Amino acid sequence: MLFTLDILILIDSKFGQKLSNMGLRILVAEDNKFTAMQYQKILENNGHTVIITSDGNECVKKYADALSSSEFDSIDSHPFDLVLLDHNMPKKSGTKAAKEILSKKPNQKILFASGYLRSLIEDQTGEKLLGKLDIIEKPFSLNMLLRKIDSMSRKK
Repeated sequence: MLFTLDILILIDSKFGQKLSNMGLRILVAEDNKFTAMQYQKILENNGHTVIITSDGNECVKKYADALSSSEFDSIDSHPFDLVLLDHNMPKKSGTKAAKEILSKKPNQKILFASGYLRSLIEDQTGEKLLGKLDIIEKPFSLNMLLRKIDSMSRKK
């Protein structure tokens, strides 16, 4: 039996350890309000700009809005440095949201925060979780999340 992320957040003794000096623009899709609030708090405390959405539909809409209101016409430019997706959400799953985002910007970096198996997410997205797509498997600490984001942001 897995513990929920919420429990791990409360016992993480190094909450707020800064790993990167460079602030990223991060779009988060998480239907659990408490978890979303914890993501926002730790990421903003580490200098990142965070946009929170509560499901896959809202995430894709925010992404499309940011894309249309900006100058991200190059395939290598993105409105967000990283999209953090829960897998199991109402209205639209994280994998469906990822597919839509990747159809607009194939090189967008996406991180799944999920208790689901890597192979299931790979099957549902049709993508290998290498490079632009990755997964952090629940349960995890917020410091593990920061390290994963820092690692992904360094990859070209």
